[in-house]
Parts: sequence; C-alpha cells; structure tokens
Amino acid sequence: MQKKFLTAGLSAAILVGTLVSPLAVNDTQADIQQGDVQTAHAADTINSGQLAATLTRSASWQQNFIQQIAPLAQQYASYYGLYPSVMMAQAILESDWGRSTLAQAPNNNYFGIKGDYNGNKVNMPTKEWDGSKYITIDSYFRVYPDIATSFADNGNKLRNGLSWSPSYYSGTWRENTRSYRDATAWLQGRYATDKDYASKLNNLITTYNLDQYDGNNSADVSSPTHMVVRINKKPFASIYNEKGQIVYVRALSFNTDWQSDETVTMNGEQFYQVSTYEFVRAADVIRIK
Repeated sequence: MQKKFLTAGLSAAILVGTLVSPLAVNDTQADIQQGDVQTAHAADTINSGQLAATLTRSASWQQNFIQQIAPLAQQYASYYGLYPSVMMAQAILESDWGRSTLAQAPNNNYFGIKGDYNGNKVNMPTKEWDGSKYITIDSYFRVYPDIATSFADNGNKLRNGLSWSPSYYSGTWRENTRSYRDATAWLQGRYATDKDYASKLNNLITTYNLDQYDGNNSADVSSPTHMVVRINKKPFASIYNEKGQIVYVRALSFNTDWQSDETVTMNGEQFYQVSTYEFVRAADVIRIK
C-alpha cells in the first residue's frame, strides 16, 4: 500500500535562507498560505517547560536533550518518510540544544522556520551567508503553540516543499536517498545559507550516534571507498548533476571537506560524487583521504 503524507494545512514556509551559490533562490518571494496542523499530537508530548528542565549543568545534558526530542523526531520523520537523525541534528543546530530565544516558550521554534504560523510570528535578527560573508538581517520567524508542532512543521516542510516547488526538498526523502548523508547534502544551500550546514549536521549525527534512531536501513550503505575530498577552488566549486550540467543554485565553498563514495566520468571529465545526484569536478578538489 502506498504511504500517504499530509499535503493540506501547513504553509510553504520561508526557511532560513537558500543562498550558498552565485544564484540564490529568495524564499521571501514565495506565496505563503497559512493553515492548521493536521497531525494529531500524543497527549503526553513534551512541552517547553519539560525540555527546559532537562537542560541541567551535568555532563550529560546533551544526552538528556537528545532523549527528550528523539520520540518527536521518530514520530514525525517516520510519518513524512524522513530520517529522524537528520531532524534531530537540525533541531540541535537550529535551536542551540533548545537554548535559543527562538526555541524557548512562547516561540517553540526548533528549526528556524521563517514566516508565520497561523498568523503568529516574532521578529528576530539572524545571520545569513551572502556568498562571500555573513551578514545580520531581521526576519520574522514562526511561533508555535508547542514543540511537537514545530517538529511536525519541519517534517511537513521537507515532504511538501515550497508553494512554487513541492519537490524542493525531495533529496531528503528516504526513498530518494541511500543514507542520511544524502539528505544533509541536499539541505545545504536549500534549507540554510550556512556554507558548512551539511558538515555540521553530519558531525552531530556521528558524534552523538543519532542514526541509531533511524531504524532499519539506517546505516550508510554507500560504497566502502569513503574518499574524503576538499574543495580547492576559490571562492566555491560548482555542483553538477548526473548529466554533467551545472546546478546553478548549488555550490560548495572553498576548503569544504566532503565524503565521496565514487568517481564518475561525464562528458570526458572526471567527477567526485558528493550526494546521490550531485557531483564536483575532480579539477576543483583535492583528495585528502
């Protein structure tokens, strides 16, 4: 039976930036339509107060936080066909382990999603990468009634995309990926402007063993070659698709390290693979492992 996903209700929210390449997609131009969350929350879902109470000064406070958000990530990532590990890593990174002002009640925004939620929003400064440097701008961010709704909205966003591109985040769907690394690679330059976004998510997943929450087939099933390459072209190296064509809204910044599972030859030129459908020219990188 084909699994059904929610398509109604939640809007095509503006996410934290898309610029990491010479041509940027401006989410503020998207047509935002608001609606109600149509997923039911369990009666015992955690709230902001419960999460805040776990953030003790003990050495294990990170693990306490992980244990608190894991059920939410598994619930909504499973529902939307995503990786719980990626959802958890995003929540950690975007909310600073639940300690950011945006993540705290009454905002409850754990994923830095911009726009408004049922008319509720808050204005805050945020850092964005403009292709050469970080700049600070003021933006409106969604305000949620509880943390569970924030996790549900993130899952809905990745599954249903933007109003003008429903498949915008299709590279994060489990059926389109071999491992969580494909999903994090797809998020860079699409979900966030941070030029090291995928690397930061991957580091969180490996450091805290978050892929244990992904269930069956959670392991990286890519080739055992596991080469590591470093972008050696300033200021960035272009990303190419499986046909050897430049993907104009995607690039990797100079000195970015990337795990590559294989090399391919397209149009007579060698490329290193950086995700399932994305490649960089061998001439633009150096292999460091």
